[in-house]
Amino acid sequence: MKAAWLFLLLSLSLSTSVQAQEGFPLDGTWRGFWGVPGGEETLVVIVMNWDGENISGRINPGRNMIFFEEASLDPESWLFNFTSTSKAGEPIAFSGTLENIGAYDRTITGTWTIGGVENQLVLTRE
Repeated sequence: MKAAWLFLLLSLSLSTSVQAQEGFPLDGTWRGFWGVPGGEETLVVIVMNWDGENISGRINPGRNMIFFEEASLDPESWLFNFTSTSKAGEPIAFSGTLENIGAYDRTITGTWTIGGVENQLVLTRE
């Protein structure tokens, strides 16, 4: 009887810890504003997924959605990069560092470059 209770408690604790894990640290919806501090800012929403090998992403999901062309994450430095092209044909690049990895609302702080103009961007996972 003791063994059955021990097994039940162990099973419950394992299932709770498995549910709490988030999976790949970039999966999910991210939101932030790019622009120069004190100036006009533009909202960006990014949805990212990982298939076990590749990071895919969509910028501003909806009618005017843009897909990542390339994306990478360095697990040693947590440096994340992606490139894309705007609907107007301007190159887009983002390079940032993943922070607060254990938190649900972790952030990526970096530089958003569009058409050769650099802007600060902090993305927060929702």
